[in-house]
Amino acid sequence: MSRIATIREDISVSEVRKAIKSTNDGILRLRLMIIEKLLSEPELSLQKVAKSLIVNRETVTKCLNLFNEGGVEALRPKQAGRKEGNPKYDNEIFSKLMETLKRQNSPWSVYQMQKHIKNNYGIEIPESTIYYRLSKMGYNKKANNEIKAKRAVS
Repeated sequence: MSRIATIREDISVSEVRKAIKSTNDGILRLRLMIIEKLLSEPELSLQKVAKSLIVNRETVTKCLNLFNEGGVEALRPKQAGRKEGNPKYDNEIFSKLMETLKRQNSPWSVYQMQKHIKNNYGIEIPESTIYYRLSKMGYNKKANNEIKAKRAVS
């Protein structure tokens, strides 16, 4: 019985086995084991490979497609999370924002603060970041989305 799916043959079984031995990454190891099984036993169906390695057939198909597209490197798991990480904002932006608020002596909405920062510094800062930074500076969020100074408790 021949396999319905095709697998690239420019990478040998021995190369895949060498990659299996050289990795400590469990996900990569499993993916390589799937490919090794597919290369070394071409008579097996995808379902039988899945059953022998105790994975589902979709996992075998995914690994096969990744391998066919990019070889062993394509099997490496992608790093999760935001690629750019959390942006770092200069503390001076928030200090100057507070000075401006104190000079005007009236509460601003977070939208107004965002607009002020964008106009003066050319960057967009999310509402949640403004709330967080202001709370760290001793301010809190009140109803109607205004930021007001905390009263000092004596």
